Amino acid sequence: MMLAPTDLSTEIKKRAALTLFGAIFCLLTSAGQVSAQAIDIPAIMNPDLNAPPTIATLQYGHQFKTDVDDNSEMSRNNAFLSLSQRIKVADKTSVFLLGSYTLQAYNFSGGRNADPIGGPPPLRSPDQSYYQWDDVHRGVIAALVGHDLNDRWRLIGGALVRSWGEGGANFGDTITGGIIAGFDYHPNEDFSIGLILGAFSALEDHVGILPVPTLKWQFAENWKWTVGLTTVLDPGVGSELEFTINDEFSIGAGFTYQTRRFRLGDGNRAGNNPSRPGRDDDGGVGQETELPVFVQIRWRPIPAAAIDLLGGVALAGHLRVEDNDGDRIADDDYDAAPFVGLKGQVFF
Repeated sequence: MMLAPTDLSTEIKKRAALTLFGAIFCLLTSAGQVSAQAIDIPAIMNPDLNAPPTIATLQYGHQFKTDVDDNSEMSRNNAFLSLSQRIKVADKTSVFLLGSYTLQAYNFSGGRNADPIGGPPPLRSPDQSYYQWDDVHRGVIAALVGHDLNDRWRLIGGALVRSWGEGGANFGDTITGGIIAGFDYHPNEDFSIGLILGAFSALEDHVGILPVPTLKWQFAENWKWTVGLTTVLDPGVGSELEFTINDEFSIGAGFTYQTRRFRLGDGNRAGNNPSRPGRDDDGGVGQETELPVFVQIRWRPIPAAAIDLLGGVALAGHLRVEDNDGDRIADDDYDAAPFVGLKGQVFF
């Protein structure tokens, strides 16, 4: 039986979306084999030409205390501020500029005040946690160029520079960067699919290359499915399903894979792992990975502003600390951690 053109178009979209979902699932399940720094693509906005040209964002979030496998506990506060601007430089070409700052304030308990044992270099005492970083600062400057080949195909390219480190870390040692290239196919306003390839330098690690499939599909009057770069307190790669209730309210749910990898400050706080003598966290690297699952309610009191209230639970949490050569000192899982967040945006 022949399919009508409309049915054929819908069938192609369904197959493309299912293929994309499989790709993002494989990407996330194999993320442990991908460079951890590569999975972090902060401050890269999807170059949506229908979005407002200027967006200011302010967000706060709290991840509640959870147990770490080394018998310590951890919680985290996040504060995020960003400003993005789209500039049309030619009939089919636009430049996207973005700057952002993030404060990640960690709180570890279970060993911070413990006295180290042994002589220099000190050994870790039995009740001292390896994970003892405090306020972590991330600043990003990014630029993207979007060029329309025609009314359906768009090319994307750009770069970012990032500083990510604990307070007191050597600034020069916190710098990483990368380049982005990709494409977007959008046959109509309700459907777009694409691929972004990122190559990013890493702290004490090799350059990571990460493919990020993207999808925006308004598959029903009030339903939209998004896959790709998703922000839940922090940026990550994931998916969200959104239902529009009316002009003011919408509700969404989804998941995202996140990695935080940053330079630690000077000071041998963690001490040496007795099984790996001679390694300490002085100027080393801290890392956290997790898989947040979330629900989000959006309120748009006026067309030029939006307020998001979100909550959920972070699964598959993992901590790691390395010395300044990138060698592991310790790594541990942590239990599921609930979180809440509040975000405000102004469009103009």
